[in-house]
Amino acid sequence: MRSLVITGAAAALVACGPGSNAGECDDTLLAGDLVITEVFADAKAPPGGSGTDEGKEWFEVYNATSRPVELKGLTITHSRPDGSRGKSHVMADITVAPGQYLTLGNSADDLLPAYVDYGYGADLGDMFNTDGGKLALACGAKEIDAATYESVKEGRSRQLTASQPPDYTLNDDPATWCEASAAEFEPGNFGTPGSESDCTPVTVGQCDEGGVMRDAVAPMPGDLVITEIMPKPSSASATVGQWFEVFVTRDIDLNGVIVDRANDSSAGKEIVSSDCVSVSAGSYVVFARSEDMTMNGGLTTVGTFPFSINPTNTPDLQLTYGGTLLDSVTWTTSTSGRSLSLDPDFLTTSGNDDAANFCDGESIYNGNDRGTPGAANPQCTLLPPAGMCQPETGAIREIVKPDAGQLVITEFLANPATTTTGVDAAQEWFEIQNTGSTAFDLNDLGLKGSATTVNVITSVNCKSIPPGGFGLFAHNNDPVLNAGLPEVDALFTFALGNSSGTLSVLDGTTPLDVVTWGTGWSVQDGASKQLLPAMTDVTSNDLPTSFCNGHPAQVYGTAANVGTPKEANSCP
Repeated sequence: MRSLVITGAAAALVACGPGSNAGECDDTLLAGDLVITEVFADAKAPPGGSGTDEGKEWFEVYNATSRPVELKGLTITHSRPDGSRGKSHVMADITVAPGQYLTLGNSADDLLPAYVDYGYGADLGDMFNTDGGKLALACGAKEIDAATYESVKEGRSRQLTASQPPDYTLNDDPATWCEASAAEFEPGNFGTPGSESDCTPVTVGQCDEGGVMRDAVAPMPGDLVITEIMPKPSSASATVGQWFEVFVTRDIDLNGVIVDRANDSSAGKEIVSSDCVSVSAGSYVVFARSEDMTMNGGLTTVGTFPFSINPTNTPDLQLTYGGTLLDSVTWTTSTSGRSLSLDPDFLTTSGNDDAANFCDGESIYNGNDRGTPGAANPQCTLLPPAGMCQPETGAIREIVKPDAGQLVITEFLANPATTTTGVDAAQEWFEIQNTGSTAFDLNDLGLKGSATTVNVITSVNCKSIPPGGFGLFAHNNDPVLNAGLPEVDALFTFALGNSSGTLSVLDGTTPLDVVTWGTGWSVQDGASKQLLPAMTDVTSNDLPTSFCNGHPAQVYGTAANVGTPKEANSCP
């Protein structure tokens, strides 16, 4: 039934109360006299039409009293559920009959659609299509009613159940709200503005599949496996761009599943929907901070969560249902712009308990961030056990350490030709040679300069140096930045002194070779210091007379530097 609305002079006959002071109502209203019964937050545009909601949003209020109620002076506030981003409107002269509904929309008074009784214009701002909102009615400091809305679906209103008379305490419970389904008040848009609800809230344990109610298929432990987590997105802010992925092992419904953290004090987020949120075995589904694809990095989601998954204290995630833990994961660190991706060999609720079974995401999914949200994860290149490495062919083996005297520092460039700040340091390098008769690995060796910093060579693959071969260490492995060096075997972060300094290669804390230069070494701009071929041992390279300067015939790369990086020295 359309609401009976009285305006103008007729309204004056029923208006009474404390007066029209700012923030006060003309009528005397008590809590519960008005009940918010329906919210339409996201209009569906007609084919070829605009997607804007201007003039299309509305909500409905019910007069729960036995008398006409004058609404002049009533303050409407629209905000997020927590009260943030609030905007208000004070109502003008209008009266609603007893037991009737009043529809209020975001239209100007002279542009009201046929189904809207009162326009508040743009005063309340846009209704929220994601993460919910709140509407509140008040006379001064006295609240008459308030209700939150969530689970907004384009073209569908959220309605308070009609199974019992509208009540201001009834609409506090999200379970008493449902999605409009039957009445189409304009093409493509469903709701009952000015009339009672036409939907029925879902009974606990049931859901709607294609208009037919059925028992929801509850998940059990092992049915859902957390497989990927994005704690630090770089293309979107964490508040909208964080997400995690779940692998489904059995056909189930997600209704009633709670996304939560064990290591915080706030409540989790339950998946509440009148529709069956069905997922099939073998699928990957994504939960995100926001379901808006334009904000979350283009993600398609099945649910959202309100909390951060990159806290400073003990990060974790868990899924529960009916008080039963379905799955949980913990981690300690993550890389900005890269997901934590579970290796598919460990695709179980016990396999994801070990943080070592996760690796950084590699595939770009939104033009910048890396991961595979909603798809199977690639194999991780997992680190071998301590003291082991992966050769180019064959099985994982033990790292081969150099024998005493077998690793010799044979050349270094401490003072590149350029004087540009930052570029000089990027072009520094040094070289070692294997002087023994067997190969050894660079893995786990430490590189140290004059400071206390030690750069440990960490690699999954065995970095083997054959007899007579060379290892090259630099600040950068990009030839554009390091002035055209050959392939770099490992990086170091410390600076080499232009006129004096120290270089060490360590096995743990044990020095394998050390070179210290200073007075008498004649370090020249752009020229390496090369160990004479006849002096290639860990004792001779302690002496400045065992070294010569690189000469003009030894130009390499793209800068005015000279030397023989990763090649035999040839002093003149």
